[in-house]
Amino acid sequence: LFDHGAPELQVTCDEFDGFLASLGAVGANGSRYGAPGMRFLFDALADRVDLRQDVRITSLSRELGGWVLRTGSGRSYAHFSDVIITVPAPQARELVASIEPRLADEIDAVRMHPVWTCLAAFDAPLALIPSVSGDPILRADRMNAKPGRQDDREAWVIHMTPDYARETLTIDPAVIAPAILEEFADAFGLNLPAVRYLDAHRWRYAYAEEPLGRPFLGAPEKRLVVGGDWTLGERAEHGFQSGRAMAQSLLSRAGATV
Repeated sequence: LFDHGAPELQVTCDEFDGFLASLGAVGANGSRYGAPGMRFLFDALADRVDLRQDVRITSLSRELGGWVLRTGSGRSYAHFSDVIITVPAPQARELVASIEPRLADEIDAVRMHPVWTCLAAFDAPLALIPSVSGDPILRADRMNAKPGRQDDREAWVIHMTPDYARETLTIDPAVIAPAILEEFADAFGLNLPAVRYLDAHRWRYAYAEEPLGRPFLGAPEKRLVVGGDWTLGERAEHGFQSGRAMAQSLLSRAGATV
């Protein structure tokens, strides 16, 4: 019901547009959307890989057999010929600091914004256009106004500005959600109907304030590269471009192409 991450995927290059089309994205006004929700775009991709969820890798080491990944509990995964790190810049820095201090120093130049996201469903429609913004609201979107949506419930996702998020970063989601709803009502002069559902999610590293300025960092000779949307900008398209560049860098050493 809720797109509580990326509200849309803005497209400026044909390659990214074609990739999203291959995943079934629907388009409107230069943006692409998953239907019936954003996450459904990527379900098919997840089926193609050996995906491990709820596993936090806390350290890397390079041994004779290849790369070894370790969790905080001491469990290890081995051996891998290549490692591609795509977590947000501060978390990527933690992973490479002990094995590639030069990369960690370069990552230090990247600054990332936090964002609070509020998920709210109401008993009746709000007297608002489908997408709005106004301090401290970064943007607020009506879910059923997006292309390809079947659900007619009155559901909104409210993204708060980074300044608001920085001032409230440590507040419990159960406390911040009603506070965000009050800010939302005040910003647009709303008398809100009864709330059917309310929750909040904190994106500590939502997007880059100061991107790296190139597609990725890496030590290709060691088969280690680091990248993500934060290397080039703040949009999903930047993450796609970074990922393609990292893959090409590693595959070219094996005589292959993306």
